[in-house]
Amino acid sequence: MLRQECWKAWTLAAVMAVLAAGPGWSQDRGGSLQGVVKNASGQPVAGAFVKMQNAARGLTFMVISQAQGRYSMKNLPAGQYVVQGVGGDYQSPRAAAVDVQAGQPATVDVSLTEQRPPQLPPAWPGRTPGQGGGEAERATEPLNLPDGEGKRILSTKCAMCHDAARTANARKTRDAWQDTIAEMRLYAQGSNYAKDLTDQEEKVLLDYVSEHFSGGRNRGMRKVDPNSRLPRKLMTGEAMKYVAVEFQGPDTSAEFHEVTVDPEGNGWVTQRGGGKLGRLDLKTLTYTEIDPPPGTSNRVRLNAINSAPDGKIWFLDGGPNRRWLTIDPRSREFNVFTLPKLRSGAASGNTMRVHPNGTIWQNSIAANQVIRLDPKTKEFAVFEVPSGVKAGRTANPYGLAFDGAGKVWIVENAMDKVARIDPVTGKFEEFDIPVKDPVARKAGTASNGDVYVSLHGAGKLMKIDYKTAKMTVYSPPTENSGVYSPQGHPNTPYVWFSQQHVDQIARFDPRTETFVEFPLATAEEDHRRIEIDPNNPNRIWWSGNLSARIGYIELLDAN
Repeated sequence: MLRQECWKAWTLAAVMAVLAAGPGWSQDRGGSLQGVVKNASGQPVAGAFVKMQNAARGLTFMVISQAQGRYSMKNLPAGQYVVQGVGGDYQSPRAAAVDVQAGQPATVDVSLTEQRPPQLPPAWPGRTPGQGGGEAERATEPLNLPDGEGKRILSTKCAMCHDAARTANARKTRDAWQDTIAEMRLYAQGSNYAKDLTDQEEKVLLDYVSEHFSGGRNRGMRKVDPNSRLPRKLMTGEAMKYVAVEFQGPDTSAEFHEVTVDPEGNGWVTQRGGGKLGRLDLKTLTYTEIDPPPGTSNRVRLNAINSAPDGKIWFLDGGPNRRWLTIDPRSREFNVFTLPKLRSGAASGNTMRVHPNGTIWQNSIAANQVIRLDPKTKEFAVFEVPSGVKAGRTANPYGLAFDGAGKVWIVENAMDKVARIDPVTGKFEEFDIPVKDPVARKAGTASNGDVYVSLHGAGKLMKIDYKTAKMTVYSPPTENSGVYSPQGHPNTPYVWFSQQHVDQIARFDPRTETFVEFPLATAEEDHRRIEIDPNNPNRIWWSGNLSARIGYIELLDAN
């Protein structure tokens, strides 16, 4: 057990930087849009998507046309909106901007007269079908590393924390490699195992990787038609009764990696690239950014985030600063907890959870470790994942959830296993996932205490009966959907999950073993993480990493 000092709380004046999502505008959300969707023959179309975009504010809203082709959207922020309908194989031209004012409903009818572009196949954003995310870098083992002194450094010092294939299969500019090596050296300083490079080794390694592994594949957002992931079939049944809302962040490279929801229903994101906390206000739909307290390094990589029962938000600075932080959503006061040294020196991880007993848990992916913090004593405990220790490499502890008995479940992404951990002793029990090449990622808990795991590569949802550890695998209606982040809510039996490959959020009913899928408004949202509003189980927030977006879907007229 390692005792850490808790830094003095920082005040709002010292840390908050507010970034408006556009010029000054009214905060009144009293506007509304309505109209009718028709086909080329003038007949009304029910079940079509209707998108309303306010570019000045970075906001997009989407609803489904109802009987007689009618659609309506209330509580819109004032401003100018462009409306477009999409249904079947056709879409409407983007209508001229219409001015929406509080208390004055605007009407825009749309006709589906234009042929839609080709459907974008299911895939990780920016990649071809079949490629994964981090797995893509190590999907092909290099046959032979080019000779040279750089080979020795790469095969020894770099490979202490990750396999050489991940480096050899990456493609970066010289400047990007220089940043990567500098970051690696900072991580090594926080490791109890990895060895730092000398300045001469850094120069040799930079020349080596720049010469042999330069160039680059498209790792970011490619330019695709925003409607190319919306289904070709018209929506029916429960899938007609929802609204999708999204906000485009001002910095498209900020990486809105993880999301949580505060007690007032506002969405929060951690920026892995931008190094800030982002907050989308539910009532006004205005966006603010908050700087965390300064650290020893100006390289801030925020990642895992979770809202605690007391209302405070816990999150991770997984960069060289190696720290966990809390923020009070109302006062904006921070507390900081510095991590002990870890095997890899990287405090990276995209899952942090607050246990019912008050302890905080996080998976350290690169270090093959699960970390527990007792906020009362400020003490950390670090547990090694057994399968990773046995294999001599990280098991990639990824998703994390607590079952109905309070046991901790983690997803071993690199080992195709899940593990159950005693929250007091840290004792592990490991279980094989009964699916070939599952690429398991996140986990969540249903209201009855069962744990659900996303089998991202296989496109499946897996239930673990927490009493028996029996595993049951379910197939969503859309194949290869990229099941990513399952979440339950204590007040409903449903389990929600993201479908990253197809830009949908889905709901599973364990009682009937049936699914409902709800498309998002824009192609390649990269919505990896979702979280259910604690006060409204019919509102599901999401964050888009590569798209730098945050948004939610909300069921309408839900029971």
